[in-house]
Amino acid sequence: MIEKDLISIILPVYNGEQFIADSINSCLNQTYSNIELIIVNDCSTDTTLEIIQGFEKQDSRIRIINNVTNLKLPASLNVGHKAANGLFLSWTSDDNLYKKNAIEELVSFLKNKDSDFVYSNFSTIDLNGKAKRKVLYKNKEDLLFGNSVGSCFLYKKEVFIRNKGYNESLFLVEDYDFWLRASLHSLFCHLNKDLYKYRLHDTSLTNSIHTDKVKNALWKKNITEMYSGFVNSITTNENEVISQFQTNILTYQNIEFSWVKNHFSTIKSFVDKINHFSNYSNKSKVETVFLKQIVHVFMSSKSTKGNIKKAFFIIKKYFHIMDFNTFKTLIKYSFFK
Repeated sequence: MIEKDLISIILPVYNGEQFIADSINSCLNQTYSNIELIIVNDCSTDTTLEIIQGFEKQDSRIRIINNVTNLKLPASLNVGHKAANGLFLSWTSDDNLYKKNAIEELVSFLKNKDSDFVYSNFSTIDLNGKAKRKVLYKNKEDLLFGNSVGSCFLYKKEVFIRNKGYNESLFLVEDYDFWLRASLHSLFCHLNKDLYKYRLHDTSLTNSIHTDKVKNALWKKNITEMYSGFVNSITTNENEVISQFQTNILTYQNIEFSWVKNHFSTIKSFVDKINHFSNYSNKSKVETVFLKQIVHVFMSSKSTKGNIKKAFFIIKKYFHIMDFNTFKTLIKYSFFK
């Protein structure tokens, strides 16, 4: 590949001394070398600044931006993106790693597909870097109920511009919110290759959502705002129903099957409307995403009472797209838990 296009990688960091050297090396050692690495230091109080300054002296592709005050992740992402000179942009975390050919593969695929946004598979690793499992996020339609882009991606600079950046009020869901909003105006594609290592450890920001009550409450609040804003940009009539369904699914809230039946016409109307957007133009795939969540509600019922009627309701509504395994699950849960 002719490396004529500059790729900007943004690396926001706050107190990342434990892993940031490995993260930086994974960026600098890419097979695609025409990159700039913009490290946004968000007022770290450990030795992060000394570590990144050491790298800056050794490689001219590194630029350091030191925030005057602690801005948190979404604002730091905006700082880095606005300083970027590349035609294509990505960002990574101080505890994660690119595989050596990640950027080359992403750039090549993005150009060949004539797309705006590409995302790939990745692997999870433990604290010491040992591989745990591979993660495959294939269908872009799954974005409707979860962050199915994941952690390895590349997009044209226009995507950031059209999106007007990351929403700085949606800390802890800033990436998922960005993907959702971008999916309404930029063409997404999936690269079926494992190109990234996502580290699982107790002190990660992701883990803190589940262990810190304050962050967990903020996460749930911002998910509610995120989905409401997303649905409202598509339709105002179904906003409350669809965003409530999405929020309750993602935050593990109980949903009565009667709620699904009462609002099924609204769900159907929303599917028809989102079908006009390029990333959701495959109606069968969008319906399958909703079917999956409705089956989940069905399976979560505390008793089997009335499950036969519920199962037949689902079969009647989704028979045209239902596969054998889903049909078998419905029959099974009609009689057994």
